[in-house]
Amino acid sequence: MNKTPRFISLMSDTTAKALIKDDHYRWFYEEFIKFATGIDLKSYIAIDNELNTGNKVKDYRADTIFLNKNRLVNLEFNQDVHVHTIIKNIRYALRISGNGFLQGEKYYHRFVTQINLNNRIQSAKVEKWNGKDYKLEDNKSKSYLKDVRIITIDLRKYKGIVYDGTNRYETFLSMLTAESYEEMERIVGDLKEGKIIMNKLKELGLDDKFGMYYDAEIVHRKEVNSARSDGYNDGKHDGRKEGSKEKAKSIAKNLLNMGISKKDIMKATGLSKKQITTLM
Repeated sequence: MNKTPRFISLMSDTTAKALIKDDHYRWFYEEFIKFATGIDLKSYIAIDNELNTGNKVKDYRADTIFLNKNRLVNLEFNQDVHVHTIIKNIRYALRISGNGFLQGEKYYHRFVTQINLNNRIQSAKVEKWNGKDYKLEDNKSKSYLKDVRIITIDLRKYKGIVYDGTNRYETFLSMLTAESYEEMERIVGDLKEGKIIMNKLKELGLDDKFGMYYDAEIVHRKEVNSARSDGYNDGKHDGRKEGSKEKAKSIAKNLLNMGISKKDIMKATGLSKKQITTLM
């Protein structure tokens, strides 16, 4: 186990799932979400979404979802926001809204609120979608889809904010933008609750098993962003296909460097033992 904890970002589905599933830390997300959106997640239960695969590496990076009867809140942690990030999020919101559920012979709608936490905007085209709150509209009828609401929290507004004794919630949002423990310590100052979260992140930074899941997510995001960017730029490649093709190999290489067994890597990536061996 490392003596010095690696930096673990709060802008990670892996991190969010680890903290939200722990009753000692879920309050952090509940508080800044209520402050920024007015939605009280205390009446919701945190769930693993229906798209989970049973593969722990993939499931740790699955989206963070809260459910209250037929109302569902989906948190999207967008560290780098591209055009394809927005498109993916909208499609996902529509997908989980349309899934609904049956009880007996009756069909019940899901009312979906997607909260996008946007950190770094990578395209000027994204700015028009980066408003605080909007609904989806049908161009022909000019009617709004009432079942889906999309809220954007622009984290750039909170970057650099430090605790001054009165701005607890702004400080929590500022913590999401930190890129090192030194920066986070400066943001947190003497805020007790902020220190609790930071100390938990350092604990996770010493956990090799958590690090495996965290690294898999980071590599996955980089590969998808790079491949999709290439696809949109030259118009000749299917970026999603390229990202999927190279993603497993990149994750496998990363896990090999961490000393993870071939058997576990096979489970995490879907690659064969022979394919993994060729990466060594």
